[in-house]
Amino acid sequence: MNRRNSISILLGLVMMTALSCTRDHLYYEARSRNQVQLNIDWSRTAFSSSSRSSDTDNRLNGVTIFAFDSATHRLVAELPPFANWQSPRVSLEPGTYDLIVINDSRAELPAIHFDTEQRFEDFSAFIDVDTVYKEHPDYLTVSSLRNVRFGSSTKEYFYDRPDEYFNDIVTQEINTVQHPVTKKINIRVYVKGMNYCRGMQPSYMSGLSKSVNLSTETPSKENVVYAFNLINREYRNSDYTEALLTQTFSCFSFNENNLQTGIPFELTLNFVLVDNSVHTVKADVTPQFEKWLEEHTIDCDLDLDIDVDMEVTLPPTEPTPPSSEGLVPETIPWNDITQNITM
Repeated sequence: MNRRNSISILLGLVMMTALSCTRDHLYYEARSRNQVQLNIDWSRTAFSSSSRSSDTDNRLNGVTIFAFDSATHRLVAELPPFANWQSPRVSLEPGTYDLIVINDSRAELPAIHFDTEQRFEDFSAFIDVDTVYKEHPDYLTVSSLRNVRFGSSTKEYFYDRPDEYFNDIVTQEINTVQHPVTKKINIRVYVKGMNYCRGMQPSYMSGLSKSVNLSTETPSKENVVYAFNLINREYRNSDYTEALLTQTFSCFSFNENNLQTGIPFELTLNFVLVDNSVHTVKADVTPQFEKWLEEHTIDCDLDLDIDVDMEVTLPPTEPTPPSSEGLVPETIPWNDITQNITM
């Protein structure tokens, strides 16, 4: 009996000793952050090779995202540019946000300013000039998303040490489509009497919008004058008396309501003649904008440049003798375009 008790006591002591030395494995704490993945469709922009307005010289380098609090409508974060422009993954503090997505970074859009003090519904892009836009906006596309929910991060424990403390998990995917909010204006002026023209001074176009609302993609009703240099010259006959002058510039398009209220679109061209006088030609080109709008109302997927064409006949002028030139108006150097015609 004593022997049996001794064995039982010994086994009990051995078991107690074994159990007292067994410890649970240390686990590693990590956090899982909820991310939202944006699947961006670029097919309606000039960045897409399948688009009618495709521009291979204008390359897409990423996206920038502005996050607004859905309750206060105020900007709370401007996220660093994402190199992944097709499906960027966004992380924000827990809450509900309204997002605005633009192409590229601010550094790649140097002429465009964004008023970050504005509310989401008023957030706009503009050029920081009051009256005449001598700079032109870079190509800008945008999409907006409302009430995007970001959940709280959660703690997780791992047997093996994880590579990163934060473990990002995509909890939601949202599809969005980018749309261009700037427009190219192609000016084409056929000039007769080109031999009477010594050069050009800046030309102007009125009636175009001063800014664009990025949340609604609507050009402003407030318009501004855009300045441009009509200096691309292509002679059209052998005696150099006729030429086609062209220039393309970018703008924030125009507000459709301005056409209905009778605000004109006026083109002003300033020719410097060989007698050093400035010959100014003004033309109301509103009907061409009305025609463009009518075509785009019929085909909503059509997103082409706005072409403005006109003809000008310069008055015959005798060159001013060098001895009596006096004050000579400054002109902008020509950019001559030569066409090689195969006979």
